[in-house]
Amino acid sequence: MIFPEWTTTNQILYAALAVLAIGVGPAEYYGQSMMFYSKFRSASGIPSRVSMVILYSAPIVALFASARGYLPNASLIQWAVFGAVFIHFTKRVLESLFLHKYSSHAGLFTTILIASFYSTAAYLIGWMNRNPISAMDAWFALGIALFAAGMAGNFYHHKLLADLRKGSFDYFIPEGGLFEFAVCPHYLFEILTWLGIALLSRHLAAWLILLFIAAYLTARSLRTLKWYHDKFPDFPKDRKAILPFIL
Repeated sequence: MIFPEWTTTNQILYAALAVLAIGVGPAEYYGQSMMFYSKFRSASGIPSRVSMVILYSAPIVALFASARGYLPNASLIQWAVFGAVFIHFTKRVLESLFLHKYSSHAGLFTTILIASFYSTAAYLIGWMNRNPISAMDAWFALGIALFAAGMAGNFYHHKLLADLRKGSFDYFIPEGGLFEFAVCPHYLFEILTWLGIALLSRHLAAWLILLFIAAYLTARSLRTLKWYHDKFPDFPKDRKAILPFIL
């Protein structure tokens, strides 16, 4: 893990990241930081497709802004870190435009909040990438493998959800893939994607971002599981939230 120089500014920044990473899980689970999109969508706001495109496009701009100084002479390791973040958010923009099915609106505040977090995350990883790890190693290779698996698994389960809603805007009990065992396997693969990015970067900021995303998505998956049980009386009792057979 690469630690920053502990200037006053960095101490404040990393303390804030640590507090957010530790606090977001309980806050989301108990509804104190509820994000109004998807199943928990807002009754008013902006169209969900517009919201998703905004919140996934903004980090791409932030990433380029942070990396513009070194990209012309970037090393292979720097390109790998930059490319992983860029590919991740580009994939999400394309999915938002051409794959996902939407039935309502997303809250404007939710859109701004998520866009701000993802933009900050992309900027920080891009900025820290000025000082990459010294050489590729087994952990770097594992990072590439986890990133690829996370991207593929996330897309596959997003495609299953989109196909389920063809011709209808209603919600159904998801089927196929790991949906047979958990309601949010796409969240699990999202976490794997960010674990891969953290292993490519190794900076403390990347690990705190991973912790934040893992805590948030785990808490949201638990709320989603409850939502399915409330909406569908016949929902399978043994299906988990995010980790098949376990959680």
